[in-house]
Amino acid sequence: MEITYSTQGNLATVSLIGQLWQRDDLKSVDDIVESCIKDGLKIIVIDADRLSFINSQGLGFLVRTHARLKESGGKLVLFSPRESVLEVMELSGFNMFMTIAKTKNDLSAACNLDFRNN
Repeated sequence: MEITYSTQGNLATVSLIGQLWQRDDLKSVDDIVESCIKDGLKIIVIDADRLSFINSQGLGFLVRTHARLKESGGKLVLFSPRESVLEVMELSGFNMFMTIAKTKNDLSAACNLDFRNN
């Protein structure tokens, strides 16, 4: 799995490329999220456009991350998940408690920012 991240204001975007299920990959993403929280970033966007697979460990990680951010006054947004990943998340009920932004306009609205020119 390839993991990259960038920051803009109080927002971090973590891009996941590949499959989110191996313990080392989950630990790497968790370390990035923890660093972002410690730096005071309030919104973490998980860019899942190139995430091809997620298992129960990956789903559990997202639930824990959502809870940690919510406790600290922040927000987790899942952006542009592939259809296969979105289907798993919707079947698991993630769309009932987590923000899932399918388009840049959805992301802009969810984060109160303008991403249209990026």
